[in-house]
Amino acid sequence: MKAILKLTAIAGLLLTSTVAMANDPGMYLTPLKKAKSFILKLDNQTASSTLTMTDMEDHQIFVETIKGKGEYSKKFDLSKLEEGLYFVKMESSFKVVEYTLDVTEFDVEVVSSEETIKPYFRQDGGMLYVNYLNEKLSPIVIKVVDGQNRVIFNQDLGSSFVVGKAFNFKKALKDSYTVTISEGSNTYIKTFSVN
Repeated sequence: MKAILKLTAIAGLLLTSTVAMANDPGMYLTPLKKAKSFILKLDNQTASSTLTMTDMEDHQIFVETIKGKGEYSKKFDLSKLEEGLYFVKMESSFKVVEYTLDVTEFDVEVVSSEETIKPYFRQDGGMLYVNYLNEKLSPIVIKVVDGQNRVIFNQDLGSSFVVGKAFNFKKALKDSYTVTISEGSNTYIKTFSVN
């Protein structure tokens, strides 16, 4: 019986994650040869995303919050930038996509790209549901603290591939609470209030 419940929970988590990611925009970056520029496209834009571009010293060169539905496309002219590495990052509620660009005297080249899936938090009444697909199989720690920074829950989940937790705050004291998921070098935070 426990095995059936566990398989049902895993199937529900994967379905929830799949539906959530289906609404998340894909990001495509295409360098233009010998033009020192690139075109960035986001498709299936259904919610707000933040687009940033930084240099090696973490100075922001460009920031835009993209809202609305449909496709987003923009050409970026990098002809005024010095040679070196630059980072283009798109962050939505469900994932972070980051490109590393090498800007040379006459060209732009994509050195690497990385996509990180973020945990999915859902509040329903006095319940908070957390789902996360740990693709890198990194060690995971979940912690919940109250408004006075007192730890009320702390669990080391090891290297679980599928993480699914439900927190019942129906009888909790009125306060603000913070749920932290630490996975390898990444930390994800959700803060909410119980009224």
